[in-house]
Amino acid sequence: MVAGTKSSGEPVFEQVLVDRLDDGAYRVVATPGLVLGIAADDVVRVTPEARYEIVERGGNLAVGVYGSHDLVDEVTKDVWELGGSLDGRADNFTVYTIPVAAGFPQVERVFNDLVARHPEVEWYFGNVYDTEDGVTPLNWWQ
Repeated sequence: MVAGTKSSGEPVFEQVLVDRLDDGAYRVVATPGLVLGIAADDVVRVTPEARYEIVERGGNLAVGVYGSHDLVDEVTKDVWELGGSLDGRADNFTVYTIPVAAGFPQVERVFNDLVARHPEVEWYFGNVYDTEDGVTPLNWWQ
């Protein structure tokens, strides 16, 4: 899927782990790291341009964390306790999936506490805000 665009205008792609469904849609198996706006268990259709359209939300938050794996590992147990999973890693980047039912305050506490201990770590929600402006809540969880 298209994850973004290089300064040259060329698309940047990420291979996203999915299961093909009978109707031609796909269920996302693991939250992607670069493709924003989707998380594990979402059902999507892929457009001819290799972008996606949401068919159904799976009820999970996508959380990306930049920082050394040694530091980020401090929260993995907390993520599991929230019912989440570690879905991917590359270099100094980790992707988690957490059920929205765990609650935004609890999820934010886990990652804000990590940043308080290690200010060099940064985290973000990958599917909570509009991918165009980065600030408008999508409100799919309501």
